[in-house]
Amino acid sequence: MFLTALAALPTPLGRQGAAPPERPGGAIAGPSAEDGSGDPGPAASGISVSMGAVSFNALAAEMDAGLWYDPALYDCVHWDREAVAAYYGKDLTPAYVPSGLLPAPGSGTASVVMDKSGGIAADTVWLGFYHDYYEDGSPKLSGDAAAPRGFSMTVSKTGLLSDCLYLLPEDEVTPSDLGGTAVTFGYRSMPYGPYDPDTHAPSGYYDLYVAEFTLDGAEYQIVAKQLEADEVVKVVASILWGEEVAVGP
Repeated sequence: MFLTALAALPTPLGRQGAAPPERPGGAIAGPSAEDGSGDPGPAASGISVSMGAVSFNALAAEMDAGLWYDPALYDCVHWDREAVAAYYGKDLTPAYVPSGLLPAPGSGTASVVMDKSGGIAADTVWLGFYHDYYEDGSPKLSGDAAAPRGFSMTVSKTGLLSDCLYLLPEDEVTPSDLGGTAVTFGYRSMPYGPYDPDTHAPSGYYDLYVAEFTLDGAEYQIVAKQLEADEVVKVVASILWGEEVAVGP
């Protein structure tokens, strides 16, 4: 197999002051609950997560690498949602999906790469939940921002090919402890065009969040665009606990 592609976010950072306020130690504090009342709202589980315990690290880049597998040595096998659930031991759909987001066509299925002896070389599953889709199934851009509203999730036991780079050195990136699972959250204010021809200033910015963690031997990565911070935390918490969880200040 060979490494075939590498892509990264644009290098300029978001607008100055666009990140949430910093807490002592440099971790970025998340905003309060969506309704601003300070009430995390009901959850059937009775479990709640405090946004004050969540650190959002300044994100520099998200990189994605593709691998090419020699067809003489490997086969690509399609798994439907039932096959994926059997392999991972559960339905990977988060228990909480923000209101108005719809599953993408083919969400939760996988193209699994196997060697000729039946061993699994790549098992990445992709799930997407966005506000709307074009006829070809790709997420629609939302509003003026050149980005859809929603999130994608990739899961793999063999190892994800995408990674995130943070502004702080790796040993200074602050993970958040959610029920005993270390979750690394990242945030970046992403500019979008058209850009002013004289000042090169963007037309505006949208929020980009990422979350990375390992659960039951599988690696997870969530990339969310134009969502609120507490929505992203609720998605992650619902995966960790397997049910909807309340999120408060």
